[in-house]
Amino acid sequence: MFARKLTVEIVEGVRRRAAPQEWLDEYFMKNFIRPGAFDETLVTGEGEMETGLGVAPEAVRQALEAWWRGRKAIGREAQVEVIPR
Repeated sequence: MFARKLTVEIVEGVRRRAAPQEWLDEYFMKNFIRPGAFDETLVTGEGEMETGLGVAPEAVRQALEAWWRGRKAIGREAQVEVIPR
């Protein structure tokens, strides 16, 4: 089921950092309006997750960026990158 590994980073200017595990857990465990494909996700650490092949990295990026921006966890200039490994 968890066939793909992804790295999630927050980019603010020239600074890059791994997405906090707490933030990833919050989205994937508490957000009940997410797409059903996101049920195939497992957060494995800071900025790390595993997903099923039905989970599109770009969809994850868009969802996380919107979620964190809406909660003011990241600024307007910040970007989220989801990188397949």
